[in-house]
Amino acid sequence: MGVEVVLGFAVGFLVGTRQGREGLQKALDSAQAIMASEETRRLLGEGLSALEAATAPALDRMNGKSNRSKAALFSTVLDEVIERRQARRAA
Repeated sequence: MGVEVVLGFAVGFLVGTRQGREGLQKALDSAQAIMASEETRRLLGEGLSALEAATAPALDRMNGKSNRSKAALFSTVLDEVIERRQARRAA
C-alpha cells in the first residue's frame, strides 16, 4: 500500500506542477491529506514498532559502545528488513 501512495503523490505532483500554481496547491493538499490520514499513521506506527522490536535487543547489547558502532548496526538491520520485504514481494 505504501508504494502506491508514494507513486500517487509523485504523479500528482508532476501533474500539479504542469497545471501551474493551482495544480501544485492541489497536489500539496493531497499530500497533506495522505500524511494526516489514519491509515498512514497506522502504517507508520506499525513500521516503527517493527523496527524498534527488531533493533532493541541488539541496541541493548551495544549500550555504552560508540555511536558509530550503533549506526553501523542500525544500517545492517535496516538493510536486512529491506531485503526481507523485497523477498516477500517477489514471492
